[in-house]
Order: sequence, then structure tokens, then C-alpha cells
Amino acid sequence: MFILPGYTEHFEEDGILYVSSKLFRNNVKISDKALQKEFYELLRCGGCASVSSPLTKLLHEQGLIGNEEEISAALSEAIKLLNNHLLLTIMPTEGCNFRCPYCYESHTPISMTRSTIDKILKYISERIADFQYIHVGWFGGEPTLCKDTILECNDFIQNLSDKFHCIFQSNMTTNGYLLDEASFKQYYLSGITSYQVTLDGWEHDKTRPHISGKKTLDTIIGNLIGISKLPKEQYQFNITLRRNILENDNDMSWYDYLHKLFGADERFKVAVYPVGNWGGETVEKLNLIKLADRDALLLKHIDYLDKIGMRRGNGRCQPFEKICYACYPHSMVFRASGKIEKCTVALDEPKNLLGRVDDEEGVILNEEINRLWSSCNLKKECYTCPDVLSCFNLSCKKDVVIKACSNHKCTPAASKIY
Repeated sequence: MFILPGYTEHFEEDGILYVSSKLFRNNVKISDKALQKEFYELLRCGGCASVSSPLTKLLHEQGLIGNEEEISAALSEAIKLLNNHLLLTIMPTEGCNFRCPYCYESHTPISMTRSTIDKILKYISERIADFQYIHVGWFGGEPTLCKDTILECNDFIQNLSDKFHCIFQSNMTTNGYLLDEASFKQYYLSGITSYQVTLDGWEHDKTRPHISGKKTLDTIIGNLIGISKLPKEQYQFNITLRRNILENDNDMSWYDYLHKLFGADERFKVAVYPVGNWGGETVEKLNLIKLADRDALLLKHIDYLDKIGMRRGNGRCQPFEKICYACYPHSMVFRASGKIEKCTVALDEPKNLLGRVDDEEGVILNEEINRLWSSCNLKKECYTCPDVLSCFNLSCKKDVVIKACSNHKCTPAASKIY
């Protein structure tokens, strides 16, 4: 029996039927009405006994239908891909030079010790030969407060990657206040080519003040303008300008301003997210968007970005773009204190504590905790379920692990294979 796996999806637009794979990232367009009718008959019947017609042959060639063995092999390849990645998020400090009211972190003013840094680098040098890809994300606190640590570690890892023919990628989540042009050039040479910088609209100075109380927006904008002037042929980077929105954020002129500054530079894009209550002492005092209103307000912002032609970070993700970093089998967050965790928004939760960096023994990991975040146990009846890739952790797993509640519903009756 050949079935349409759950990762195959379809929709119609302007009389054309589009069939695509969330796993293989390919699609076919079907304009012939007879072939469209045949496709919907496949859906109704749950598949076909053989791939004998031109349509079923095409769908089979593109991996859009398959038998149990073929689907199992495809999903196994996806698991192998996850296993080939070493994902490290490093928090060189948990101190921060901002005091954002929606931040969930405690801003403990500690930075990594020399011993912790050395043990992390030793761990990487011992493991890097096992992986095809190594991703290093710099997070905080505010990571740019520890510039020397970032440059030292990335230079070390880049050299290792060259030696072992491993693909190295690095990114940074920063408030952008210290990301001046000269520093950016140093970070870029160390391998950091992707950045997220938050700019909270015209109210930015209220929601993202400096620890001293002074305004921060003009400094950050000045930094970004300087970076945008770097020659494109020499500096190929991606900067996502994140905007966190609250209940009354309806002024779209902010995007006109960003478009005027960066709209002609494909290295910049905008992403919009509702402020969530991830913890902290002051977030509940903000006008958070009611859950029932979130989608509509978010869509309003996204539609406006599309209207003015501003590139955006929100949108249709490729499957492994959206996967939760915490759910890769070989992912970990190195905190400044030496704790090792899985998720950056569940800090200090017992089920998030993966291990520690010990001054004598080095990196010590708890594989039982790791399995809570990264294991997936698919059954054959899962193959046709639309949520099959969610079982590959293609969404946040925090609630599943920390709160023991599922983020999708299993429907075995609807996904039975005949």
C-alpha cells in the first residue's frame, strides 16, 4: 500500500493544486482538473495499491507518497541528520546592560571562569570529529559584555572545524547596544554571520532601557546603519530585527522607518512576536496581548510588512528551521555558572538541568534528562498523521517536558494505515 505521509500537505490557489513535502522541501503543481480529481480520490481512499498512473508515479518520485518501508527510511534519514549536529548555546555572562520589563532572567552578574571556558573547549575538541555540523549560538545575559571570550572560543572552534572538515555556523542574540561596526567586523571574522537584534518600535526606549535608565534606541540604530554600509560582496550576514509587540501596538509607521533604513539591503529582515509571560517580576504589569487576539494582531503586522515589501522572519519555515534547538540529541546550553541545560527559557527547572562543567572532570551530562528532550518513538500509525514531524520535535517541547502536557493530539484512529 502506498500512502500519503503526514508530512505531505496540499492546498489550492487560483485553480492550481499544490502538493508539497514538509520533510523534503519540494512541491508539485497540478493544474489539470482530471489529475486534481485523482489526487483527491487518493486522499479519500488513504492511498493506492500501486504507483501505476502518471500522477502517482510523479508523487512517488518526489517522495510525496510511499510505502511503509520508504517512509520509515525517510524519517530515519531525518533522525540521522539531527544526530549529525552539535548545537551549543553559550552564555558567557548572565549579567546584562539592559533592564527589559518582559525579561525572564535574573541578571546575576556572573561570567564564565577560565576553567569553565577551557573545559568547554576541551569537550568540543574531543567530540567534534563525530559531527558534520557544529552550531555555536551566543546568548546571555548580554553576550557582547564578554567580547574577548566570544572571539577566543569561536577562533578555536573555527580552527577545529577546518581540521576535521566540519561545517561551522555561529549566531548571536544581542541587544545591539555594543555591536558597533568595529566590533561587528571582529565577530564576523570569528564566524558569527547571523544576528538577532530587538527593536521594539517607537516605544523601544521604554521597553528596553539601559541599566542606567538612559535611552538605547539611537545607539542601536546608529550601530546597524554602520553595519549596513559594509560592502555586501565582503560581508554576507543575516540580521533579524525582532519586534516584540504588546496589546496596543498598532502603529505600523515603525516598519516604514525600518524599510527606509534597511529595505534595500537583503541582509536585514524583520520578525514580529507577541510578548509572552516567560516569568520574571515585571512582565505581568505589561499589557500582554490576549491569547484570543494574538493571531489577528500578528497577522496585521505581517500583512503590513508584505505590503511595503519589507523582508520578514515570520513565515513558512522549512522543517529543520523550526525545530526546537533543545530537542536535538546533541544540544546543550552552557551557562556562565557552569550549569548545563537544554532550554534557554526554562532556566533552573529540574528537568532542564542536563549536567555541569566540573573543574576536575570537565563536562558531565545526564543522558536521562537529555532523552526527555530529544527522544521520539514513532509507530507505523504515526506515518500519516499531520503531526508526524512534531514528533521529531519540530516545535517547542518545553511544556511537554517541564509541565508534562502535550503540544499536539495523537489521533491514531484517523491515521490508521490500511
